[in-house]
Amino acid sequence: MESVWWAFSEMYKKGLVYRGTKIMPFSTACNTVLSNFEAGSNYKDVSDPAVIVTFPTLKDPNVAFIAWTTTPWTLPSNLALAVNPKLDYVKIKDESNGKIYWCMNERLQYVLKQCKIAKHTVLETLKGEALCGTEYEPIFNYFNERKAQKCFTVISANYVSTDAGTGIVH
Repeated sequence: MESVWWAFSEMYKKGLVYRGTKIMPFSTACNTVLSNFEAGSNYKDVSDPAVIVTFPTLKDPNVAFIAWTTTPWTLPSNLALAVNPKLDYVKIKDESNGKIYWCMNERLQYVLKQCKIAKHTVLETLKGEALCGTEYEPIFNYFNERKAQKCFTVISANYVSTDAGTGIVH
């Protein structure tokens, strides 16, 4: 959210923001304005964008967390990665390039397919709670001053589920 407000203030300073009027679609049933997304999607099932991003650990930059997000535009303001403390996570080695990644065990097949990993070796299996507190390198340095406040660490989150993504949520 801070990134959005910062970007808006920069546009305002450059004179790119103006006050005007716009005709908006209105729901008489809900008695509220509809967003462009609601009006444009026509309430059809649509595919949301999702991205997989790697975050190298500080302890060993050769090991990275594979995180998943359906809101890639929020990546510049990333402050934490979330794992489910009760579920199993695996450290795997991509045999084609030697890179090492952490992901949820139940989401391993998805990760292998999405990352085009043909051959891998499982190096370690841990509960998510064991990963909590692990520090990682952010992909952008906009909030580096927040490292002292325990930002850029893995946190526990029971909402991380087995039904989508990598099991590590940005």
